[in-house]
Amino acid sequence: MKLNLLIISIAAFLIIGCTGTEIKIRPENALIAQNVIEPYASIGVKDVSSNTTLPQAGNMTEAFITEMRKARVAKEIYYPSRPDDKADIVLESQFNVALDPHSGSAFAKSFFTGLTLFIIEPLFWYDFDYTLSGTVDVVKNGKVIKQLSAVTDATLSVKWLSLGKVASLEGETLAQAKKSLFQQLINDVGR
Repeated sequence: MKLNLLIISIAAFLIIGCTGTEIKIRPENALIAQNVIEPYASIGVKDVSSNTTLPQAGNMTEAFITEMRKARVAKEIYYPSRPDDKADIVLESQFNVALDPHSGSAFAKSFFTGLTLFIIEPLFWYDFDYTLSGTVDVVKNGKVIKQLSAVTDATLSVKWLSLGKVASLEGETLAQAKKSLFQQLINDVGR
């Protein structure tokens, strides 16, 4: 009886220790002060092609415009900007998204976990790092008046039995990271 109880306790400990998820965004959205309310009458936005993209992130420029509208940066936002639009300024935006899944360390963790018959599995987290960067050139009358840039780092960490949740949590992680990145740029545009 005591042996069965011990085996059940150890099994429960291992299973509970093998699940878990965590999302970290740097800088956090709450730490970015929003102080922009319609400093411009109209803004035009042009999309410059990205160096690195991730399909799961979607169209970054359209998401940026949505955040600009929520922040009320301008009464009118033209996208894509055309030469005949009467915009106060034009934003030439370029967004990059990079993923580092730590494939090598994940293989090593899996190897040692299997070697020890999953006893040390509760110790390991599998990390997926995302780096989102944005560069915005503010153009007025055909001349660049300022260049803005921002970077947001996001980490999605999961344990072994939660690896199946990566696909669903990736969207949530990228949404939070995009919001952080866009808030940084919007604050700089509004100054």
